[in-house]
Amino acid sequence: MKLRSKMIAIMAVVLIVALIGSLSIGCKKAEAAGGVMKIHIDQPMSLDPPFCVESEGMQVIRQVWDGLFDYDPVTLDLVPELCENLDVTDDGLVYTFNIRKGVKFHDGSPLTAHDFVYSWTRAVLAETAAYLAYHLSAIKGFQACQEGTATTLEGVTALDDFTLQVTLEYPYQDFINTLGHVVFYPVREADIEKWGNDYTKHINGTGPFKFVEWVDEQYIKLVRNEDYYGANAKLDAVEYRIITDENTAFLEFKAGNIDYCAIPTGKIKATEEDPELKDNVITIPILALYFYGMNTQSEPFKSNPKLREALNYAIDRKNICDVIMEGVPTPATGFVPRGIVGFAENQAPYTFDQEKAKTLLAEAGFPNGEGLPTLNLGFNTGSGHELLAEAVQADLKEIGVNIEIEGFEWGTLIEKAQTGELNFFRIGWGADYPTMDNFMYPLFHSQSADNWTGYNNPEVDRMLAEARQIKDEEQRIAKYREIEKAILLDNSFIIIYFYGARRVVADKVKGFVLSAMDNYDLNKVYIESAE
Repeated sequence: MKLRSKMIAIMAVVLIVALIGSLSIGCKKAEAAGGVMKIHIDQPMSLDPPFCVESEGMQVIRQVWDGLFDYDPVTLDLVPELCENLDVTDDGLVYTFNIRKGVKFHDGSPLTAHDFVYSWTRAVLAETAAYLAYHLSAIKGFQACQEGTATTLEGVTALDDFTLQVTLEYPYQDFINTLGHVVFYPVREADIEKWGNDYTKHINGTGPFKFVEWVDEQYIKLVRNEDYYGANAKLDAVEYRIITDENTAFLEFKAGNIDYCAIPTGKIKATEEDPELKDNVITIPILALYFYGMNTQSEPFKSNPKLREALNYAIDRKNICDVIMEGVPTPATGFVPRGIVGFAENQAPYTFDQEKAKTLLAEAGFPNGEGLPTLNLGFNTGSGHELLAEAVQADLKEIGVNIEIEGFEWGTLIEKAQTGELNFFRIGWGADYPTMDNFMYPLFHSQSADNWTGYNNPEVDRMLAEARQIKDEEQRIAKYREIEKAILLDNSFIIIYFYGARRVVADKVKGFVLSAMDNYDLNKVYIESAE
């Protein structure tokens, strides 16, 4: 725990020093009030909190909203935002939150505890069909709402305008750590009644920046919230530039038209060595996993775990990380990444062993790939994923497995994976909150909306429920490690690597810190200019 915090702290300090300490000789620099920061993202799927399932939309709404809590960018500890005080009963079942007074939505409406009751209920109702509802599954009454037999979430009540009480079905030890997630953000009932499904284009938050406009495939604009309850942002505005291809976005960055973007695959080392850019490169470990899902409810994967296991041994992860990704990520050794409390080395048994892969393939009934139909692998275009898919394609070819690769727009890929239309697909999973549970329950519990591989192991479901209730941290970690091992033996994923950030930020942008959860807070950012 201490080593993790120290490591991230050092990287964050180095980044801050690099961003703040670079001054031109003979030119006085000053913190400039105002300015517009321009950030590259791909097209989001939604900006409505319970439907915001991917990082693109989350980047935006984290600037538009405050929640009960947030995560410290360096330590990842929970820090209060809209919650002033918290009381938890000894049995761990009842949480009482005192809501900060004087907070307003961007339209001037006051925030009250009733807004949380409405928002959390809305998120879990069957008629809402929210992807992220499972984050609230420990709250009393969740199942009834999901089944459509209740229209209110029994465990969430407003004791008065500024006191929110939450009752759990069981003592979920990590519950408090989940509350920095976007699904818990408060929305106004009047806004949902007015806009319905179009609310994603009319969001009304509580944070330091106000939503202005979203033009599909072009941009999303935010402006400073002048009536923010905290210290006002220094930036006048934020403009998210929507560009599918990261090479195009990088060219825009180099032309001075974008202030923050990803460094394209294949250009990381060159950017790190560029005298004009090297001091502004961000390469830190990220709490995220890159993998390929295999739908265990459809053939040829459904009835053949040996096939799934063979594919895992056939992949040269080190080549992908060191050559294609230029040393930024590290080969995955399990589902829980380094930096999460409880991470253990070498949870996964997989090595790069194509002879073993061939043996397993023969045991699966497909010696040298004979009789195995061509597999179709889907990935999202524009972010270097094609290069990785081609590497996987080449590795599998060596053991006799033929695959065809196909690129999709990000939202389309997610939809095809969720519906089962695509049974072999690239996906990435980043920390919603920094816990082991977050890397297992969403992906592997049989009732989770994010279980896109159709994974269903009743024993794993039982152990996940048990682990959530273990009060002693060491015992809880031991149980999650046991669960991780059990899941890995089922081989429903081809794990590839633990992410590393590969970003670059304009020299004029100061105070920008990227956390290990791939989050940032633009409220503290300012533009430096020459006087």
